[in-house]
Amino acid sequence: MDIRVEIKQVFDNDRPTKAFADVFIDNSVVIHSVRLYEKDGEKHITMPSEKWTDKNGERKWRDVVRPISSSARKQIHDAVISAYETYLRNGNNH
Repeated sequence: MDIRVEIKQVFDNDRPTKAFADVFIDNSVVIHSVRLYEKDGEKHITMPSEKWTDKNGERKWRDVVRPISSSARKQIHDAVISAYETYLRNGNNH
């Protein structure tokens, strides 16, 4: 799987969210607004999500896009983290 990542927005603050990225897969599919956040010193990603209301009227969140396999999720995760770290080293000239 060929993955290309564009870091779209970086936050320089003490909050958990560090950046948003677009992920391009095999030059065929793009996932917009993948969130990169830090928790307990580790970097994680979340896929774009939407709110919905279940049959009991409770508001919930669900991913709009979700990798089916753990290996696909790891490849996307690693690519986003790598692009973010490159962005931090080089500024926005990646």
